[in-house]
Amino acid sequence: MSGRFPTRRAALAALGGLATASALPARAQNAPIRVGVSPTDTFGQATFADGAGFFKAAGLDVALVSLPNSGAMGAAVAGGSIDLGDGNAIAVANARAQGLPFYVIAASALFEATEPTTLLMVANASPARVPKDLEGKTVATIELQGIMQASIRAWMTKAGADPSGMRFVEMPFSAMAAACVQNRVDAAMIAEPSLYLARTTTREIGNAYAAIANEWSLNLWFANREWLGKNLAVAHTFAAVMTKTAAWANAHRPETAIMLQKVTPLGADVISKMGRARFAERLSTSLIQPVLDTAAHNGILKTPMTAADLLMPGFV
Repeated sequence: MSGRFPTRRAALAALGGLATASALPARAQNAPIRVGVSPTDTFGQATFADGAGFFKAAGLDVALVSLPNSGAMGAAVAGGSIDLGDGNAIAVANARAQGLPFYVIAASALFEATEPTTLLMVANASPARVPKDLEGKTVATIELQGIMQASIRAWMTKAGADPSGMRFVEMPFSAMAAACVQNRVDAAMIAEPSLYLARTTTREIGNAYAAIANEWSLNLWFANREWLGKNLAVAHTFAAVMTKTAAWANAHRPETAIMLQKVTPLGADVISKMGRARFAERLSTSLIQPVLDTAAHNGILKTPMTAADLLMPGFV
């Protein structure tokens, strides 16, 4: 869930230093479409589409490429080692601001305030009870200057608290609960499945993502403009498969739980009890714009953009 894509310089280095960020390596004709996936539920849409046979039924030859997070996907798309990546709107917007020609073609995971899979947590023994108690405190997030930091600042501000003195540290989800208990951080933005595992030692202080909106797109499918220009029909078919998969996955959680067990170390007991991701069944600017507005207002998005700016023409 990282919100950081590579700088233009890093992207150029990945391409050999002399090419442009849109110059993709030569590939064999009729080669499989390389799709980035991560071994988590939130990034599981393409894994579920593959397991359900939707790619094959649509005539798509897809190779799933496992990557640790959306930041790695951004680097891989920029470098040409994958064709399609899954990342959040802030990351795509910041990449565009840095000159990387990324365009969104389909929706992915969805945030719903009534079914959050990421929450702001504190140690059970923490004296913090309300947003104001976190003024000037240290908070762990999966990345710096990303979607989590923007949402926490918005959550604080809406409650009348001052986020300006807060300190943010980068930390993997799996380490956050222990960091809270050991007083190395005062709070942490923890996502599933680490959230489920953390509930014995930490408690919720806030649903910070809800400060963005009650419903918004967590992740989006994106690609390099040059690849899209050469593979427009394929991209439209992929987007249609993602829409079909979203509706199917939302209605078939037992089946997707089995698929998830095959790509993660999680046992059936954890998957059955943890919060599960839902997927947006449409690509909508109204589900993207609140993220961009919150990020711009809180200084995370340096160049304000509209959701329409991010979309490949013809994909809504």
